[in-house]
Amino acid sequence: MKFDICLPNAMEGLLVPAPFAGANEIAEFACMAEQLGYHGLWAFDFINPVVRPEISKHHPPDWYELMTTLAYLCGITKKIRLVAGVVLLPLREPVLLAKQVATIDRFSGGRLDLGIGLGNRDEFNSIHPTRKGVRRGDIQDEMLEALILLLNQSDEPVSYVGDHVRFENVSLHPKVLQDPLPMYTAAESPAPLTRAAKWGLRPVIRAWQLEERKKQILTLLAEDGRSIDDANIVVWADISIETTTQRAVDRYLNCQMGRFRQQDGEQLRKQHWIGTVDEVARKLIRLKRAGIEHVVAMHTATDTYSEMVDQAAVFAEEVMPLVERA
Repeated sequence: MKFDICLPNAMEGLLVPAPFAGANEIAEFACMAEQLGYHGLWAFDFINPVVRPEISKHHPPDWYELMTTLAYLCGITKKIRLVAGVVLLPLREPVLLAKQVATIDRFSGGRLDLGIGLGNRDEFNSIHPTRKGVRRGDIQDEMLEALILLLNQSDEPVSYVGDHVRFENVSLHPKVLQDPLPMYTAAESPAPLTRAAKWGLRPVIRAWQLEERKKQILTLLAEDGRSIDDANIVVWADISIETTTQRAVDRYLNCQMGRFRQQDGEQLRKQHWIGTVDEVARKLIRLKRAGIEHVVAMHTATDTYSEMVDQAAVFAEEVMPLVERA
């Protein structure tokens, strides 16, 4: 089983307090995760905090831009995969994004994974006010088609004409090192599963929605004569690991992320990887035996950077070995 973890590049004010982690801590965490044996690092793509009323104005959050953060990290790490998890396509320009993707993939030695997602409607409206009435899913579909076209290995120039995305006679070099480039889609609703099935994207599914989403994507794959094994599903959940179940639940409920989720302790415990080392390991072992080969500890229930480091270490040093031996 492959184990990934999130990077604290753009979570302040939402899932953790501000301030939380600066540039030095983000770089340190990436190197530490690699040393601990994590397979990949997932970075976030939030840009404009002003549109989120829940964020405190007394401590404006530092949100480090996704692609430039990954570009820096590829120079200080050697083997851990760097995941744009996920880049918000409706906010991006396709030619520049394709150029960034190919450049990072080259400098990292083929370690970049590209995830795609929609993002927040208010943020989209603030960055693209002339597009307020546009359906973001339509932009997403055109952006995805355009990216796949731009990232192909052909030397021939390419053009694209859509309702929202247009370019002509574009030839990008260098090409991505990986062929094909691993691509993911956030699958928090049924719509992205259609994109996953159509384009061969790897669906990233919440642990508590796994069975429901598996049935949905199986139906889509069957229409093309494919099986669930072709989906390459990635499962994610939050982690809170303590010496007792109650302490793990309390850790989650009492941190900013717990207040953001607004769920009761029992519901959180069932949905996420919360509990003792053995309890969390058993949840992951069940996933492993169900055929899931790739998981992400997406968020850690912490209010300080040092606590996040401790949780990442416990997960890697105590939970992961139990799962690997099972």
